Amino acid sequence: MINRIYATGYRGKDINDLKPLVESLNAILVDIRFVPYGQVMVWRQIYLKALLGKKYLHIPNLGNREFKEAGKISVQNLNLGIETLLSLNANLLLFCTCAEQENCHRRVIAEELQKRGIEITEIADWKSPAIF
Repeated sequence: MINRIYATGYRGKDINDLKPLVESLNAILVDIRFVPYGQVMVWRQIYLKALLGKKYLHIPNLGNREFKEAGKISVQNLNLGIETLLSLNANLLLFCTCAEQENCHRRVIAEELQKRGIEITEIADWKSPAIF
């Protein structure tokens, strides 16, 4: 059973705002990058695990296999990834690189969740998330 699902991207954001955001949502950060690696150390999986502990989870099945090619989206295994999400009993914050959902694989995931009757809230501002 899922409580609430949120989504966000880290481009242009401050790492110092991430943990307070996760805590304010009482959520697990679900890393949906195919490869959880960033050019900047703080966005790498090893750092995020150290920062968030049990509040960090990587679901590679929700990652975009085509992440190296701008504009291409091919989610690794959308159905299995969604089923994994649905098995979690927590608020979830889907997390990837892209600042905007429109050209991101988060949009594909959000559309699939909506088809299943599950609402997802996009969070653009980490300091003042509009969650209601």
